[in-house]
Amino acid sequence: MLAAPTALAQEVPLVFGKVTAADFVAAPADSAAPAVMLCDFGQSRIVGGREGFQLEYVRTARILIRRKAGYPWATVQVPLYRRNEQTERFKKLKGITYNLVDGKLIQEKMAENAVFKDEQDKNHTSYRFTLPNVREGSIIEFTYTVESDFLFNLQAWRFQHTIPTRWSEYRTVIPAYFRYKQITRSYLPFAVQEDKPVPYNTRMSHSFEGLAPAQEYNINTQALSSRWVMKNVPALREEPFMTAQLDYFSSVDFELSTIQYPNQEPRDVAATWEAIGTELLQQEQFGRDLYQKSTLTAQISALKARLPEPRERAAAVVALVQQTMKYNGQEQLYLTKTLKEATQRGQGNVADVNLLLVQSLRAAGLDANPLLLSTRSHGHVLESMPVLNNFNYVVAHVRLPDNTELLVDATEPVVPLGMLPKRCLNGNGRLLTAPAALGRWVSLAPTQRQAYFSKTTLTLQPDGSLQGKTHWEWSGYAAAEARTTEPAQLVRTLQQQLGDDTTPISAAVWQHQREPAHSLQLDLPLQMDNTEGQATTTYLALLARLGLNSNPFSAESRYFPVDFGITRDETHQLTLTLPDGVTLTEKPQSQSLALPDNGGRFTYLCAQEGRTVQFMSRLQLNKAQYSAAEYANLREFYARIVAKHAEPLVLSTGARP
Repeated sequence: MLAAPTALAQEVPLVFGKVTAADFVAAPADSAAPAVMLCDFGQSRIVGGREGFQLEYVRTARILIRRKAGYPWATVQVPLYRRNEQTERFKKLKGITYNLVDGKLIQEKMAENAVFKDEQDKNHTSYRFTLPNVREGSIIEFTYTVESDFLFNLQAWRFQHTIPTRWSEYRTVIPAYFRYKQITRSYLPFAVQEDKPVPYNTRMSHSFEGLAPAQEYNINTQALSSRWVMKNVPALREEPFMTAQLDYFSSVDFELSTIQYPNQEPRDVAATWEAIGTELLQQEQFGRDLYQKSTLTAQISALKARLPEPRERAAAVVALVQQTMKYNGQEQLYLTKTLKEATQRGQGNVADVNLLLVQSLRAAGLDANPLLLSTRSHGHVLESMPVLNNFNYVVAHVRLPDNTELLVDATEPVVPLGMLPKRCLNGNGRLLTAPAALGRWVSLAPTQRQAYFSKTTLTLQPDGSLQGKTHWEWSGYAAAEARTTEPAQLVRTLQQQLGDDTTPISAAVWQHQREPAHSLQLDLPLQMDNTEGQATTTYLALLARLGLNSNPFSAESRYFPVDFGITRDETHQLTLTLPDGVTLTEKPQSQSLALPDNGGRFTYLCAQEGRTVQFMSRLQLNKAQYSAAEYANLREFYARIVAKHAEPLVLSTGARP
């Protein structure tokens, strides 16, 4: 039996099997949660093994199950990595469920057959286990060990969950021979975050060329002991305008960067983006086809002769690719097989579509290269940690002769040249070039806004109904989103919003439905009933039907950013004509609001001229992302806009026949 490393001992926050009745007492702050992570404790250390060093990871957790909605927390999945014949080893699993019955603490141990192995892919497997006899009010507890010969795979740790966590702690002990990058991500403060040198001792054995007996060695050196603690961590809940949920969990990740044994030069083992790019461009299922003759050569040759202007030619190539291949909705970094086969099928994943686009743009004489990115639902890229799994999407990067750069995606016919789909607006992308040294990070910041404009004219009829017409324009990302909606459904939704259930959908007149480079426009007659037709006093809050009428920010506070992805500009103009016999007795006051640091502006105007009342409402959000410190102002900004739009015109009239 080889010895575990020794380091300065420190009291642990959790000892398996030491649950008491006091652990069942609920804290008021957690009372609404279906479960509470009472303590989550992990330890990783490098120890001596039979053939060198290995990683040992131990996790012990204790969870209080409050309600049935918390039962899924009684099932735990442990991921393992494998490569060729080597695999990480899952060991020393123990689990207990505790219940208080008539004031007596009852324990039930987990059966050995409650563990299941799940095969995922050639490099990943997992073990899944479930604690027994879980009911409302149970406490579950488990501990397990993972041994790994893959020193690069030092376990990451998540301090936060979708349930509250009272205490989360992670410790590592790394001997001086190894250096790891530590990458912490958190919008919450650490109660403890410390590194300190400690004495280190372990034993390992090694059998030269597989011959027995193996020789054992004592190792004495220094180690770096690291410790992170978070206390009373709130549950991470879905809020409006987030990217992938994993972007917001408080966590720490590691990358093995350097190995240096005694009397040896340091050896850099960390991956680099340049090396990843070089390898990817050589892979058969990614870059190799980019250097082959395009499958669309004949059509592209005609385009080159007909369209000498590079931007026009690029737009024509995008249209050609879209006619040739349809996107199947799968976000994959690799080709299904080859570009030739994908073209023959006529459909493919994002790599099939956009790598064909890169190949075709090159055939058209344009400087095009693939750009890797991570979609908003996939999560932010850790630029300081070169890992290919950071990405799940590829688009084309085009440099025009005037040095203008375009980011081009052929998966969405509703998106014009140079504008990425909204799902792609997520930080920076990685440009792949040959030679790889020219590869770089490219901003994915949008070049267009999400813009809405409406102009509505209405006349109040003697019977209290409203008649008129409305003109709507959707531009930028608003147009792309509108074009993905079936036109009749878009008209129906707008009519429901305005309160018109009379005008036939066929009365709608569209412009530029199939021209993404232009704003999408709609003209629609309106016939709106007045539900208060017999009242002598009528209240009309017309802007609430046209513009913002609810506040998406219900939470009182937020500790992570609001990520819209794009800026916003929404303008509504309205003219209301009053009939004889109707008097305007009260109207909303004009108002102007502004967010600090030019973050946004809201302008509201209301004016009467003779028998007409004119309104104008404009909301501008000048930033794609607002920090947690700006949340309170943003929430109040929205609340005031909603309140202003809800303010009615007050009209007085005689009794109607």
